[in-house]
Amino acid sequence: MGYLPVVLIHAGAGYHSLAKSNSYIQLCNLSSKTAMELLKDGSSATEAAVAAMKVLEDSSLTNAGYGSSLSIDGDVECDASMMTSDGYFAAVAAMRCVYNPIVVVHKILDLQHHPPKDGRIPPSFLVGEGATRFAEEQGITLVESTTMVSENATKNFNKYSKIVQQHRGTKRKIEADTSGVSSVKQSADNQLEESSVMDTVGVICMDREGNLACALSSGGIALKHSGRVGQAALIGSGCWVEKNIAVATTGCGEQLMRTLLAKTVSDDLQAASGSCQPVDVFNQTMKSSFIDNPVLVKDNVKLAGAIVLYVNPESSSVELMWSHTTKSMCASYMTAKCAHPQSLVTRLASDKVSQVPFTSSFGLRFEK
Repeated sequence: MGYLPVVLIHAGAGYHSLAKSNSYIQLCNLSSKTAMELLKDGSSATEAAVAAMKVLEDSSLTNAGYGSSLSIDGDVECDASMMTSDGYFAAVAAMRCVYNPIVVVHKILDLQHHPPKDGRIPPSFLVGEGATRFAEEQGITLVESTTMVSENATKNFNKYSKIVQQHRGTKRKIEADTSGVSSVKQSADNQLEESSVMDTVGVICMDREGNLACALSSGGIALKHSGRVGQAALIGSGCWVEKNIAVATTGCGEQLMRTLLAKTVSDDLQAASGSCQPVDVFNQTMKSSFIDNPVLVKDNVKLAGAIVLYVNPESSSVELMWSHTTKSMCASYMTAKCAHPQSLVTRLASDKVSQVPFTSSFGLRFEK
């Protein structure tokens, strides 16, 4: 008897405006259904995760692929990675001119499984121009970088550039068609929240053979330094996968790198196996290893989110969990037995942000 195919995704942790909540849920539903259709047809967890991630990257709602946050130079530079339960990892970072970075990551994984006959060791991690050149060599169509810039990303760039201008005395401006933009006036706080760009998006899939694949993609933080690499491209802080567990993180990349949150969550769940509820272990890790971590003691705001697929070795049950210290997070899951995906946006009260994590499961526990 095989495993029950599962997909678990998130659309970033940060602030999802109330006005757009339904749009985020619809996007997550589409991403989940795309992956599940492949899993039901017998596709691998890796293939399903790539397909689901492409849906997220193609949407201007997410900070990944098209619509990514712009660097201080006004460019789109993307990070993405994948890790699988058979021990493989691949990533790209600060890559330009590729609409779907996750496709390039998939090509790197394929190369690792089928090394070149000339004896060279296939790469795991490519950055910048080298990543773009590899994509072209693999037959992936390159695009003009301007075609990856969304209207919302342009608005954010221009707004935040004005703040930077006060300190640097310089300004870079991108011209964009602003037709159709709402003229409704909002308070300064609401404008900031409405335009807050979500960080890394993530996908976890389990196929009929019990194989796990975790995929991440991100455009990074707004006005980042050119060449900046975030946790979405890094093993241990962005993603971590073992035989029975997969973790995908999101939030402030620099904080996630310093705390190695993905691997820490996995280690704590493995160590506590059978002794207490996994969701309680997950919650404690988010509190003690992230919010209260000594390495973040000087950080006033601590922003993280994570999704976890955990196959309990004691009971052989599968549990799907998510947690965030940010104002909100959008998560979704679907199994082969579900007629429709289950998606929702969870929220923390403003006085709880960075203070306590919101941690829960989908109330789902089923035999593998």
